[in-house]
Amino acid sequence: MRILLVSILLAVTAAKPRQVSPLDQWVTEAPGGKPEGQWITGAPAPGRKPGLQWASDELASDSRKPEIPVDDNFEYRNPSITDDGRELFESDMVLTAEQRDGRQAATNLWTSPVSFAISSSSSADRTAILAGIQHWRDHTCIEFNEVAEGSSVPHINVIKSTGCWSHVGQITYSGSQDLSIGSGCTSLGTVVHEFGHAMGLSHQQSRNDRDNYVTILFENIQDGKAYNFNKKSTPNNYSVPYDLSSVMHYGSTYFTKNGQDTIRVNNFLQGGLIGRRGGLSHRDKQIANAMYNCAGSCSSPPTCQNGGFVGKTCTCVCPPNTSGANCETLNGSYYPGVDCGNIDMTQPGTITTPNYPNNFPKNVVCWWVINAPAGQQVKVTVTDMKMLYRSNGNCYWDFLAMRYSGNDFVNDQKACNEELKGQSFTSTGNRFIIQFHSGNYGWYRGFSANVEFLGTPATTAATTTATTPTTSGPTVPARNCAGTRRAPLQRV
Repeated sequence: MRILLVSILLAVTAAKPRQVSPLDQWVTEAPGGKPEGQWITGAPAPGRKPGLQWASDELASDSRKPEIPVDDNFEYRNPSITDDGRELFESDMVLTAEQRDGRQAATNLWTSPVSFAISSSSSADRTAILAGIQHWRDHTCIEFNEVAEGSSVPHINVIKSTGCWSHVGQITYSGSQDLSIGSGCTSLGTVVHEFGHAMGLSHQQSRNDRDNYVTILFENIQDGKAYNFNKKSTPNNYSVPYDLSSVMHYGSTYFTKNGQDTIRVNNFLQGGLIGRRGGLSHRDKQIANAMYNCAGSCSSPPTCQNGGFVGKTCTCVCPPNTSGANCETLNGSYYPGVDCGNIDMTQPGTITTPNYPNNFPKNVVCWWVINAPAGQQVKVTVTDMKMLYRSNGNCYWDFLAMRYSGNDFVNDQKACNEELKGQSFTSTGNRFIIQFHSGNYGWYRGFSANVEFLGTPATTAATTTATTPTTSGPTVPARNCAGTRRAPLQRV
């Protein structure tokens, strides 16, 4: 009966192939929102006919790993030269000769309201483009005014060319300068990112002070792509601190040639902050409002404290770790705690992904930092594991990483799908670090693991054998995730 059902389905789909969604959506949602039973295209397994294949564990007896579109980090697929021959710097910026050494903010700024046109080639993406522009309106004092395509007024002309890219700041004083929102560029974060360049922002990790917060691992960068990680010598940051959570920051594996990190956050617990592109961070808004002198239009602007700034309503816009009209009360670190896990686990127990055995949430980063008493070792046995699969040799979406050889920054294991199920790992010393990362989906249950302490504790005091992470601020507190079965979460 099962063979007959599959044969009928294959015959129907052969007549009318199912379409895969655009790249900026990564992959289509599974039917009914469920992880199992997704139709996907791919090369047939040995003995199978070409066509659409059923990805359910129950129906697919082979071990194939079908391809799906890679994530919406456009840097992976942007061209190095635009369609009309302009070179792209750091993957998505068209720079003048004078701009190639200046960071973070340009000085060639627009006058508000900024005029823009949506070209006929971009008409299908109009809603996404306007959403990105509205995001800038909502969070800065910069206003925007739409003009007709071909207007002689200086304006940003949004086109649909190959890739996602923009000039930096205003470089035209008559007519248009292009900003491309190409295929796969219509997510809110990407549109906001490109308009960030147009407003005068460069990439966060190219700031002259970046080495205090991140380390560039040039040995993992694709050949010929190291220039994308250039650091500029000229500070132009409006006294706004470095921001790991900036919408203008690269992610940890951008331009990787081997699946390993190309950017390492100096405090490993903050590694999940970079590359998240939900929209402008607080400090993105702060520097934009400083660049465009939002407080200058206020008759009596307040004095904002603790990283707050004067917004377009002439009141203080406060970071989330503060309170009070002038942000005068500091309640914690600028950065949020880790999404889930236990960063001070000192007892054996069971650890799981949030919601286990139900599906884990999207876009979370969990950390478990396990310290056994001196003289003991930590043994971790993965009793269950199910995540999205490996593609082109890499775990692009969901993954489970382990560090147990004495270096807090280097993964000894990085796996996805069911790759570590049933396996055990033992630390060389008394410290074991586990990271779980979920991508843009939440189709699977994640993992469960047992933690044991082996050996006899030392009778004299000793230090742990792992490298202590360098911090760039207060220690990151962990935030509990509802439904996670694990040892109690503790604040540090």
